[in-house]
Amino acid sequence: MKVKQIWMSRDTRKKSRYGLRILGGIAGITALALLSVCGGTVLVFRMGWPAELAFPLLCLGVTALAVAMAAALGRRSVGDATVFFLTEEDRLFAVDVRRLAGHGGAILSHAAAAMEIQRSLREIARSPSLPAGADEILKVEGVREGRSLCALSCQVRRQGRRAVRRTYFLAKDLEDRELLLRQLERREGWEGAPELKEDRKPFYILLSALICCVFVLLCVLSHPAVARLPQDLYFPCLGAAFAALCCVVWLVVRHHRGE
Repeated sequence: MKVKQIWMSRDTRKKSRYGLRILGGIAGITALALLSVCGGTVLVFRMGWPAELAFPLLCLGVTALAVAMAAALGRRSVGDATVFFLTEEDRLFAVDVRRLAGHGGAILSHAAAAMEIQRSLREIARSPSLPAGADEILKVEGVREGRSLCALSCQVRRQGRRAVRRTYFLAKDLEDRELLLRQLERREGWEGAPELKEDRKPFYILLSALICCVFVLLCVLSHPAVARLPQDLYFPCLGAAFAALCCVVWLVVRHHRGE
């Protein structure tokens, strides 16, 4: 099928630096985390702060900083790697180029995959053509606005496969973004309007966060340094707090993706 129009982020259309940005970002986050840990450790000893309190706080702070920076890098990467195509037959396709790059579990394999994604994006920008792994957007179920991305929940179908629900992300710096949004609006009413359901995820997020806080408090009270509760409660409560935190993260991600 011949491509009539293509939508890519502005940086990707100019000259994709996807691989360099991802690898450089990972290296920068790792280096900053290591420097923060080393610097914080030296500061704790020099200032004479209580180690049983200072080191957990340092660990939590560095982890939170690394996760926030990794999330920002991930948002940038998914926006750059997602491309939309409109064919002359008025069919709309989307592809996350990251899914087309196979890689193993080794660090070098991930680095090679990042550079392969960069080459693929440059090739698409240079001579637009529909990739074999692109999904055709059949029906748009909803679009959720974010700070840097829009989460597009839709029903898609790949050639020779059944329709499935999938989430794609639109970078806010897409060229001719309004034209793409109009194409998506045209597909909102296909096969009938979607049934609106109450979004209860914020309630579940709050409930999971409260449960996590309760178990964290129990961990603190049962820690040997505090000893307000039996010490045998510490590790079970720690495991429960971690499980609740995982639920919070999972629900927040799904809510952010509009799923």
